[in-house]
Amino acid sequence: MAAVRRGSWVALRYVTALFFLGVVVQFFLVGYGLFAMKHGATIDDAKSLDSHRGLGWILSTYGAPLMLILVLLAWPARRLLWAWIVLAVLGFFQAILAAGGYHHWGLGMFHPVNAVILLGLSGRLAHYAWTTAKSRDAAAAPATAPSG
Repeated sequence: MAAVRRGSWVALRYVTALFFLGVVVQFFLVGYGLFAMKHGATIDDAKSLDSHRGLGWILSTYGAPLMLILVLLAWPARRLLWAWIVLAVLGFFQAILAAGGYHHWGLGMFHPVNAVILLGLSGRLAHYAWTTAKSRDAAAAPATAPSG
């Protein structure tokens, strides 16, 4: 079971980093999509937002559940894993907030707020995952005495 936990921790580091990069790209894609809209187009039918919608769907549909599975497999091995659960749940609900925003502005207004939370939390967790691994590997390396 320890091998499964270690393997899921390594996979979680990569998935979290890719999720963070995906969220960063999402901000660029929504900026492009909004400023590249054709005159008279609305957000509902703007083709320039298709790349933002597509990547968001991939992150929400595949990235968040994969992260949750990896977190549950690595659970006893690491600290701060509760934050990954929050990240996965918020990532999953991001698509729901966007879809609900078409019909209910009160729900849709939380879509960009949740995106900022996803950006900060995924960036913090990716940083934690990569710096923790380096410090733990350095501590586990045996000390060598200089030979003279």
